Amino acid sequence: MTTYNIKLRCILAGAMLLAVTSLIPLTSFAQQSGNQASGNKTDASAMIGGMSRTELERINKEGAAKVAAVTADKKALSQKDQTLFMEVAKGGMQQLMLSQLAVQKASNDQIRQIAQAEVEEQNGLAAKLTEIASAKGVNLPREIDSQTQEMLSKLGKLTGSELDRFYMQESGVNGHEKLDKVMSMVESEASDSNLKSLAAAAHPLVRTHLKVSREVLNSMSNPVGNK
Repeated sequence: MTTYNIKLRCILAGAMLLAVTSLIPLTSFAQQSGNQASGNKTDASAMIGGMSRTELERINKEGAAKVAAVTADKKALSQKDQTLFMEVAKGGMQQLMLSQLAVQKASNDQIRQIAQAEVEEQNGLAAKLTEIASAKGVNLPREIDSQTQEMLSKLGKLTGSELDRFYMQESGVNGHEKLDKVMSMVESEASDSNLKSLAAAAHPLVRTHLKVSREVLNSMSNPVGNK
């Protein structure tokens, strides 16, 4: 087994155990980045796409609180609801794994901020999915799928602007578009109240991260001064 695969398995194990206590809060991360960029002066109004760091932090905290407030019950899921449940879990795990790696490797400050916000969002979602699954007797996926494995392998080999662009396209935009569709399906098609409440709580944050990610990716494709 290669050193990279060993590290990847360690990351996956940590994600599966939901090591929330090891996360760096978005506020602290923003302060660290701001301190480095402005000589120990935090620029709370700095922009991430078309949104200030302060606003993204506020929306992130609000969304996390709404997700955490969903109360799990023991009502069994229908087969269709189980399928939707697994789609949410699968999409969230992919976003979490890619974002954990991007926090470590991204060269662009805005992208590190987005990746950290995504890690926090998906850990909160994963914790609630685990709670619901436990209450309802559902087994969550314990391994990442081949598509996520392939994306992680590619992301791990990239550096600099190539890594930044790959992450923003695959996770920031494509990943959030998939989650946006899944959340919409849950809201319109699920019968379980827990699932519907969870989607209602998490969907606005998914859409916010998608909007910001599109703006940042667009700015990378069309840098200032280029026509």
